[in-house]
Amino acid sequence: MQQALPLRAIGAFGIALLCSPSLAEAIPAFARQYGLSCATCHAIPPKLNAFGEQFAAGGYFFEGLQQKAYVPNTGDDALNLFDHIPLGIRFQQWLEFRTEGRQWRQDFKAPWATKLLSGGALGRIASFYAYVIFEKGEAPFFEDAWVHLHPWQGWGLQLGQFQICDLMFPRELRLTRSDYLIYKIGRFPLTYQRGLILNFPWNLDIGVVNGNGIGEYIGGDASANNRRVFFGHVDLPLNLGLFGLYGETYDSTGQLIRGYRLGVDWRWTVWDNTELFLQTLYGYDSSRTHVLYGAFLGLDYTDFPHAVAVLANLIHAPPGSFYRAQRHQSVALHYRYGLYRNVFLTAELERQFQSPLTRLTLGVDFAY
Repeated sequence: MQQALPLRAIGAFGIALLCSPSLAEAIPAFARQYGLSCATCHAIPPKLNAFGEQFAAGGYFFEGLQQKAYVPNTGDDALNLFDHIPLGIRFQQWLEFRTEGRQWRQDFKAPWATKLLSGGALGRIASFYAYVIFEKGEAPFFEDAWVHLHPWQGWGLQLGQFQICDLMFPRELRLTRSDYLIYKIGRFPLTYQRGLILNFPWNLDIGVVNGNGIGEYIGGDASANNRRVFFGHVDLPLNLGLFGLYGETYDSTGQLIRGYRLGVDWRWTVWDNTELFLQTLYGYDSSRTHVLYGAFLGLDYTDFPHAVAVLANLIHAPPGSFYRAQRHQSVALHYRYGLYRNVFLTAELERQFQSPLTRLTLGVDFAY
């Protein structure tokens, strides 16, 4: 188990955890339960600070406050039943201007996404997180839905649907609308998958997954069925991380495809409120025939009510590769202003050089 943390700080993270866009979305459910602010664990929602990341890893348990979340006086010490279901709602609404060539187009994307989120500690050794998303006018579906068991310090088991890339940089905690695109590419995406992750006390995580069925990837075969994918991540000195993956899948013709991925992640806190981060990824499928490599580089500055983020994406593949059509280069500049801790005005300018395409997004992001 994680060492007990200051009560107010712990409470604030729980709120923060459910107060940001996705891995721990912007839901003030814990704020209502414990009367605590998101600020202790979020630099600016959705971005977590160091304490928020530590508390998330500890299973969301509120030392000294947790019993207040459960139904009192049940007469059964082995029953942890929430007094009020920790439920939150998040809305994202955007006005988008985009140009391809010389023609500008405008589109109201309101609402673009609505999420119903829940999560928390079921006790000292178990926690859960789940949300249902209503997006782009499509039918609702689960993206994250998992249970985490952690009976001993440093050891754990996560089972359900989650994003593999949460081991490096959770997409749902980024400030920008522009995505971490290298995570979404091809036959073996590092986004939503169903399976399990084993946590070890040596800063090592290994897992196995077999697909998800929600189509959250770019440039893959729509009829492909992941038979098995194994992966692992280890934290190294100097804020470095090393990721590896081996997977097998079948394409639409029934041919077996083997895939390999190797990645390095790195982050550096320049000042207390400024972070530089980098992800690189190299991979190939089918005996080095279909190669891809890419990276993203980001810089976040947070000082409530202001936040500024810069994100650059690169994806490349040589001629003849299955991934050649997914080449991409872009830079995005993002600004958000907090009217309140849970209500933000956002503006983002993105330039995609491969298309070429320029996109300006103005929006409101709020939760309750």
